[in-house]
Amino acid sequence: MNRTFRKRLALAAAVMAAMGAAGALVGSSSLALFSGTEAGAANTFAAGTVTVGLGTGTSVTCTINNMNPGDSSGGAPIGSKTDSSCVWYVKYTGNVNAWLGVDVNITNGSTALYDGTANGLQLYLKDANSTNYLTSTAPTAGTTYKNSGGTATSLPTGTTADLLVNTTAAPGGTAATFTLDYALPIASGNTYQGGSTTVTLTFHAVQSTDQTLPAACTTAGYQCPAATGFAWS
Repeated sequence: MNRTFRKRLALAAAVMAAMGAAGALVGSSSLALFSGTEAGAANTFAAGTVTVGLGTGTSVTCTINNMNPGDSSGGAPIGSKTDSSCVWYVKYTGNVNAWLGVDVNITNGSTALYDGTANGLQLYLKDANSTNYLTSTAPTAGTTYKNSGGTATSLPTGTTADLLVNTTAAPGGTAATFTLDYALPIASGNTYQGGSTTVTLTFHAVQSTDQTLPAACTTAGYQCPAATGFAWS
């Protein structure tokens, strides 16, 4: 029996402006005996930039069709491991140090393939530093992320925002490689036949100058929500 899985991964680059100033001051001078003046040089102030871009192209789309129970990608801990992982590269391109975050959005087609249970689609997201953002213990439980306190929390449909990428301020040029693996457990039944899910990752950055991470945000991969004295935009 055919179970079709259509999945697209779209990476959206969020761009935010942040204030940063650089200036030079040159004073006026006067000459003795013969009087004269010299105008000081103009003072120039420039705002810094906080931008996120893709290493190549403008978006990354990963589509997997005709996925059957027991199918999985190479990096998944269960299943056939014969499908290709979704891998892409993102780069912080601003010129002021920044905190980086990623949002995960899950949407289903008319038939849901992802439902947060141990039988539906399972997702595993990590970066090149082996930081886990999403993981699964299927067939015991479904896909989870860690909240700011480190508690494994079921990944819902909709948007899960502000998973922290770095705990040390990132300078311009910082690059990261992210890999999304997936699996459809062998126990999946006819409920999922013809189902589809779209997973969208949105990366964003905010200046770290004058913004310290909240005390609870100590681990990369965990959720880091806005708090007093810290905002993502």
